[in-house]
Amino acid sequence: MSDSKAEDTEAQALFQMVRSRYGDRLDADQLDEVRESIDAIVEAAQALRSVKLGNGDEPMSVFTPYLGEGPS
Repeated sequence: MSDSKAEDTEAQALFQMVRSRYGDRLDADQLDEVRESIDAIVEAAQALRSVKLGNGDEPMSVFTPYLGEGPS
C-alpha cells in the first residue's frame, strides 16, 4: 500500500470515529474543519514515521554558547 493510500485510510478511519462520537454536536462546517485537522495530523504522523532511527540515536540537543555577563 502506498503512503498516500495509507494516509487516506488512516484519516478516514479517524474521521469516522470522531463523527460517530461527536457528529451530533457538530455542524457541517465544523466537521469539515475536523476533517482538515485530521488530514494534517495524519500527514505529520506519516512524516515522523518515515524517519528511521537507530538504537543509539539520541534526541537533538540545542547548543547555546555562553556569551558572558554582557556589557557592564
